[in-house]
Amino acid sequence: MSCHVQHLQSATQILDLNGVRILTDPWLTEGEYHGSWFHYPPFPESKLADLEYDYIYVSHIHPDHLSEKTFKHLPHKKPVIIHKFKSVFLKRKIESFGFEVIECENAEKFFFDSDSFIQIFAADNCDPELCGKFFGCADLEIDYSKTNIDTLALFSSGDKRILNLNDCPFELAKAAILANKLDEEIDLLLVGYAGAGPYPQCFTFSSLEEKKKAIEGKEKQFICQAVNFVKLIRPKQFMPFAGTYILGGKLHTLNVSRGVPNIQLALANIEIEVGTLSQGVLLQQREVLDLNNNSKDASLVLSHPSFDEFMNRISTLPYDYENNLDVDEDVLDENMALAYERFLKMANGIGFTTQTRVMFSFGQDEEYVFSMTESPQKLPVKDIKPLEKEPFVRIALDVRLLDLLLKGPRYAHWNNAEIGSHLHFERVPDVFERGLYHCLYFFHR
Repeated sequence: MSCHVQHLQSATQILDLNGVRILTDPWLTEGEYHGSWFHYPPFPESKLADLEYDYIYVSHIHPDHLSEKTFKHLPHKKPVIIHKFKSVFLKRKIESFGFEVIECENAEKFFFDSDSFIQIFAADNCDPELCGKFFGCADLEIDYSKTNIDTLALFSSGDKRILNLNDCPFELAKAAILANKLDEEIDLLLVGYAGAGPYPQCFTFSSLEEKKKAIEGKEKQFICQAVNFVKLIRPKQFMPFAGTYILGGKLHTLNVSRGVPNIQLALANIEIEVGTLSQGVLLQQREVLDLNNNSKDASLVLSHPSFDEFMNRISTLPYDYENNLDVDEDVLDENMALAYERFLKMANGIGFTTQTRVMFSFGQDEEYVFSMTESPQKLPVKDIKPLEKEPFVRIALDVRLLDLLLKGPRYAHWNNAEIGSHLHFERVPDVFERGLYHCLYFFHR
């Protein structure tokens, strides 16, 4: 009975379970998150047409796991398997691409044949800060305490078991792993090794030394998380994945401060901590691992441009919102007022209050300023300085992106803008107010 894993890119693999091929979390095109996220090495667009698969598995809504651009280029409209979330947003989005969606109840087995199946498990009750993010991931925090967004999945074929952890934080996934005995007899663990939030590259620090500490701290945090997963599950083999993105366009200068280690270095650091408990493995793009004999087939691996050559090519590319050339200041003011009403309604709904002011800065001599008791107004920068003696959060962004964000998620998405490093934060004091960012997620007309 065959059981193969072919690595394509980031979290995208093709799992061959006894001849049934499952494409996981397709992201193979460039320029996700409003145009800032890229792969290295890039996946050749010409090879998209060669993909063969029978099913697609999508773990959650984030564009590096559900890439609309990739879906539009996939050669076959095969059924897409997802968790049956409380919200139907993921299902409807995939259906809008023209694909059939199969929803699986939590832990329900979906059989590909008599000996092969997938089980999907929810990672529940998410605190966004666990993931290194600030805006919640979706309008899924309905009661402000739970975010049901990510999933982990067990793929089984005969006596072979592959556990795919996607982006699940350890604190969330541990309960599901133990409750469902997913720590038993795993042949290959696909485990994340890096965080993709805006911290620390998009934050203001008091000194370069403080920023360096934040970068090193984030790297250690996610390496430690991967180590904890390996020690909990004790797989025969583990493969770090799902963190191999780089920033392109004018944000490319932030790459060095993301707190994301090189994947080879990440593997080495994890191996030091887990010792002989589990064997680490990495696959090149399109390389295949046979789990029956642990052999690799690299015959499909292609050559690719050097990293410097690729960075030179993508560092000048525009972002999606830069095509938004008609920002009307009157409409911007009107949408800001409507968004503020929605913000207050959400805050009142969850009983949240704060003294923190919010400032939107977009590279001009004025900023929007508002608080729980002060509606948005444009103030000259010189008049804002005295306000900085009190708690504030300043979010700097392109006015063209702000215009789209205020129009609503169909145009641009606060969470995607944040993950894409398009929002830059200054906080005084430097604390995370979950309620504030939860309400700001809904800051649109």
